[in-house]
Amino acid sequence: MTRLLLSPAKVNLFLKVLAKRPDGYHNIVSIVDIVSLYDVIHIEETKDNAISLTDSRGVLPDGPGNTIYRAIAALKERYGISTGVRVHVEKNIPIGSGLGGPSSNAATALKAMTKIWNLPIGEEELYDLGRAVGADVPLFLYGKSCVMKGIGDRISPVQLPILWYLLVYPAVSIQTKAVYEGLKIVLTKKENDIKLLEKFDTVREICAILENDLEKVGTAICPAIHVIKDRLLEAGSAGTLMSGSGSSVFGVFESEARARKASALLAGMGDIFVVRSIGEDQHYECMDTGRFPVCEG
Repeated sequence: MTRLLLSPAKVNLFLKVLAKRPDGYHNIVSIVDIVSLYDVIHIEETKDNAISLTDSRGVLPDGPGNTIYRAIAALKERYGISTGVRVHVEKNIPIGSGLGGPSSNAATALKAMTKIWNLPIGEEELYDLGRAVGADVPLFLYGKSCVMKGIGDRISPVQLPILWYLLVYPAVSIQTKAVYEGLKIVLTKKENDIKLLEKFDTVREICAILENDLEKVGTAICPAIHVIKDRLLEAGSAGTLMSGSGSSVFGVFESEARARKASALLAGMGDIFVVRSIGEDQHYECMDTGRFPVCEG
């Protein structure tokens, strides 16, 4: 039996880099929204002991270089699982886009395999496994809008309104490591100095906090980011920002209609997606009803 699961993207509405840690990571504070751009992951248990991975674009590595592989291998090792898994990813979230695709894929695989193998794993243990795979994996295990702290692995809730976004990926893949290496940190604030609301009610409140310390470095690597931001504002966006370490840029809109109208004005700037906050009632497990997955529940 093949299971189909939706693996969502994220956008960073606020990202403050505080300091570099002795382990090479950086401490951050970030507000994140989970959005309706999905990779579709096909998972099938096999009788051998192998983990095999393919994807629709031929862009993902196989073996330990793949977050899905590492996530499943960690579960197999911890619980002594002797059966294997065949995974295929319909890849829709661009690589090197700052939208969290690899971490989302790993979290989706972890949640799926704990169910398939009926593993007695608690939430804390699952999060620990996720952290070992990648700093952003706990975010996607949590699965809804939140505040990320530490290296991104400490999660707390935040309430956001349902937002519409126009995402633009300028077909430039940016490596997160390269952006952080180019960052010149002037440490002026500590984590406790950053005061953020726990609830946002309006688009105006969201746009008032749009900030990303990585954007300057990302724009130096990919100047199109600045051009896209200007174009989004001209098209009526209430606010714009580079997501994560880039290179994707999003504009915030009051409605789907306004976002779709603006998308026509961004033609030629890259891959364009109109997406929304997915909310807390989103179900990720799907059934195959032909070409497109339809969410159960």
